[in-house]
Parts: sequence; C-alpha cells; structure tokens
Amino acid sequence: MAVIGLVAVAFAVSNRNDVSVDLWPLPIVDFPVPLYAIVLAVGFVGFIGGAVVGWLSAGGARRRARTQARRASALEKDLSMLGGKIDELEESSRRPAED
Repeated sequence: MAVIGLVAVAFAVSNRNDVSVDLWPLPIVDFPVPLYAIVLAVGFVGFIGGAVVGWLSAGGARRRARTQARRASALEKDLSMLGGKIDELEESSRRPAED
C-alpha cells in the first residue's frame, strides 16, 4: 500500500495542471479541475464499484457458509446429546442389577 500511495502522490504532484471539464447533461459548463483529481476520483469510483461487484458475486458462497455453519452447529449439539446418552447407558450397565 505504501508503494501505491507513493505512486499516487507522485502522480498528483506531477499532474497539477487544470483541465476543462464539461458535464454534458448537467448545466455545469467548463469548470477547471486538476488532472490528478479526475484520475484519482475515477480510480476510487472504479475501486468501490469493483468491491461492490465482488461482494455481490460472493453472496451465494456466504449463504452456503451460513447454512453449513448452522448445520454443523446442529450436528455438534446432536453429537453432545448422544454422547451424554451413551455415558448414561454405560453408567447404568456398570451398576449391579437390583431385583
């Protein structure tokens, strides 16, 4: 991350020239913006967009993981219950039969 930060700072320092930007559908016409601001803003928006797409595409895997975690929890609960019943049966088989 430090290397990327240094590259971004070097880019910003060397590209401080103003660029005329015209946002066609909006009434804002020809306002000067530093070139580095445009490039860094577009990179940031692209990064956020990629993160959102990645998060959404991993939704199925997260859903399966939650389902498997619930299933594993239920099976562990059943296992401990059955272990307790086995212990009870072993305990009762060791006691002498009372008639």
